[in-house]
Amino acid sequence: MNLITGVSHDLRTPLTSMIGYLDLLRKRSYLDESEYDRFVNNAFSKAQQLKKLIDDLFVYTRLTSGDMIFAKQQADMRDLLQQVLFEFVPIAEEHRTVVRSEIKIKRASVLIDPEQIARILDNLLMNSLKYSTEPKAIDIRLDCDETFVYLTIENEGELITKEQEARLFDRFYKTENAELDSPIQVGAGLGLAIARQLAERQGGRLTLAYDGGHYAFTLALPLHTEA
Repeated sequence: MNLITGVSHDLRTPLTSMIGYLDLLRKRSYLDESEYDRFVNNAFSKAQQLKKLIDDLFVYTRLTSGDMIFAKQQADMRDLLQQVLFEFVPIAEEHRTVVRSEIKIKRASVLIDPEQIARILDNLLMNSLKYSTEPKAIDIRLDCDETFVYLTIENEGELITKEQEARLFDRFYKTENAELDSPIQVGAGLGLAIARQLAERQGGRLTLAYDGGHYAFTLALPLHTEA
């Protein structure tokens, strides 16, 4: 019942906003073209949020039921990270957030499902964007040793307790003031749970190092060498 109640609330919030904006458009209740454009853009944004929530629920259901099929192939983590950042940086700039990247390797070959690893990166980056505190900055570091490639995403955020830290990867878990503090739509609390499971299902791991409001999420994936 808690699951149904929580998910229903998370889905209803953007849907209610969409209906409100579309009703205003249907009744032509806008003052000028500028307000018309704002209503359309807001409705579209809420539709995107709703799709993200549904996608997360769909992926999580497939992961927990064991139906998720991974299309693994050899890929370069440096190239994949740069592709994800190309789409993410403009979003961060819209929310006045500085993105700093430090890529210490020229190439890191891994055997992965690129789409699902990109989902992990997107979830981690959006999580950092949502919960960063002023002055907002996200630091990204890509490095490797002889066996693993490490992608670390760091930001300064709100202080949390040891109990909250231990629950951050739990499904449907959100900090108590998440809805109030974030200017970005907060999801269903599945992003980190999905990211960790996707990492583990591909032979990797996702960990958090937290210290007094400093968050450092590290994705470790085994390097792939051809026989």
